[in-house]
Amino acid sequence: MRINTKLLLTAVFAVSALSALPTTAKEAQTAMPQQCEKLFKQTENLIAEAEKQPGTHTQLNKIKSKLKQSKQQILEMELATQIKSCDVGLARLSSKQQEN
Repeated sequence: MRINTKLLLTAVFAVSALSALPTTAKEAQTAMPQQCEKLFKQTENLIAEAEKQPGTHTQLNKIKSKLKQSKQQILEMELATQIKSCDVGLARLSSKQQEN
Protein backbone atom coordinates (compact mmCIF):
# COMPACT_ATOMS: atom_id res chain seq x y z
CA MET A 1 0.00 0.00 0.00
CA ARG A 2 1.45 3.33 -1.01
CA ILE A 3 0.90 5.93 1.67
CA ASN A 4 -0.30 9.28 0.56
CA THR A 5 1.96 11.96 2.04
CA LYS A 6 -0.96 14.37 2.15
CA LEU A 7 -2.97 11.87 4.20
CA LEU A 8 -0.07 11.34 6.60
CA LEU A 9 0.33 15.07 7.10
CA THR A 10 -3.41 15.41 7.65
CA ALA A 11 -3.28 12.78 10.37
CA VAL A 12 -0.40 14.49 12.08
CA PHE A 13 -1.96 17.92 11.82
CA ALA A 14 -5.27 16.56 13.12
CA VAL A 15 -3.43 15.26 16.15
CA SER A 16 -1.39 18.45 16.42
CA ALA A 17 -4.49 20.61 16.29
CA LEU A 18 -5.78 18.82 19.34
CA SER A 19 -2.79 19.97 21.34
CA ALA A 20 -3.66 23.59 20.58
CA LEU A 21 -6.89 23.33 22.56
CA PRO A 22 -6.85 24.83 26.05
CA THR A 23 -6.26 22.43 28.89
CA THR A 24 -8.16 22.83 32.11
CA ALA A 25 -7.54 19.53 33.85
CA LYS A 26 -6.74 19.79 37.52
CA GLU A 27 -5.01 16.42 37.48
CA ALA A 28 -3.67 14.24 34.70
CA GLN A 29 -5.83 11.39 33.48
CA THR A 30 -4.36 7.93 33.94
CA ALA A 31 -6.21 6.27 31.07
CA MET A 32 -6.75 7.58 27.58
CA PRO A 33 -10.28 7.44 26.11
CA GLN A 34 -10.93 4.90 23.36
CA GLN A 35 -11.37 7.68 20.79
CA CYS A 36 -7.87 8.98 21.50
CA GLU A 37 -6.34 5.51 21.49
CA LYS A 38 -7.95 4.90 18.09
CA LEU A 39 -6.79 8.25 16.69
CA PHE A 40 -3.22 7.74 17.84
CA LYS A 41 -3.14 4.14 16.61
CA GLN A 42 -4.35 5.18 13.16
CA THR A 43 -1.77 7.97 13.06
CA GLU A 44 0.99 5.61 14.17
CA ASN A 45 -0.05 3.15 11.45
CA LEU A 46 0.17 5.92 8.83
CA ILE A 47 3.62 6.85 10.10
CA ALA A 48 4.70 3.20 9.91
CA GLU A 49 3.47 3.04 6.31
CA ALA A 50 5.24 6.29 5.49
CA GLU A 51 8.51 4.86 6.79
CA LYS A 52 8.30 2.25 4.04
CA GLN A 53 7.99 4.87 1.32
CA PRO A 54 11.01 6.47 -0.36
CA GLY A 55 11.55 10.16 0.27
CA THR A 56 9.52 10.42 3.46
CA HIS A 57 12.27 9.90 6.01
CA THR A 58 13.36 13.53 6.18
CA GLN A 59 10.23 14.61 8.07
CA LEU A 60 9.41 11.48 10.05
CA ASN A 61 11.41 12.37 13.16
CA LYS A 62 9.61 15.72 13.40
CA ILE A 63 6.27 14.01 12.86
CA LYS A 64 6.95 11.39 15.53
CA SER A 65 8.07 14.07 17.96
CA LYS A 66 4.93 16.13 17.33
CA LEU A 67 2.75 13.06 17.85
CA LYS A 68 4.45 12.29 21.17
CA GLN A 69 4.05 15.90 22.29
CA SER A 70 0.37 15.92 21.29
CA LYS A 71 -0.29 12.72 23.24
CA GLN A 72 1.19 14.27 26.36
CA GLN A 73 -0.84 17.45 25.98
CA ILE A 74 -4.06 15.55 25.40
CA LEU A 75 -3.51 13.51 28.56
CA GLU A 76 -3.41 16.80 30.47
CA MET A 77 -6.90 17.78 29.27
CA GLU A 78 -10.11 17.05 31.13
CA LEU A 79 -11.67 13.76 30.09
CA ALA A 80 -14.63 15.38 28.28
CA THR A 81 -12.25 17.60 26.30
CA GLN A 82 -10.08 14.60 25.41
CA ILE A 83 -13.09 12.72 24.08
CA LYS A 84 -14.43 15.67 22.08
CA SER A 85 -11.01 16.53 20.66
CA CYS A 86 -10.23 12.98 19.59
CA ASP A 87 -13.68 12.61 18.02
CA VAL A 88 -12.92 15.71 15.93
CA GLY A 89 -9.50 14.32 14.98
CA LEU A 90 -10.98 10.97 13.96
CA ALA A 91 -13.64 12.69 11.85
CA ARG A 92 -11.00 14.78 10.06
CA LEU A 93 -8.82 11.76 9.44
CA SER A 94 -11.74 9.69 8.17
CA SER A 95 -12.83 12.50 5.87
CA LYS A 96 -9.32 12.83 4.46
CA GLN A 97 -9.03 9.07 3.94
CA GLN A 98 -12.30 9.06 1.99
CA GLU A 99 -10.98 11.83 -0.29
CA ASN A 100 -8.02 9.65 -1.24
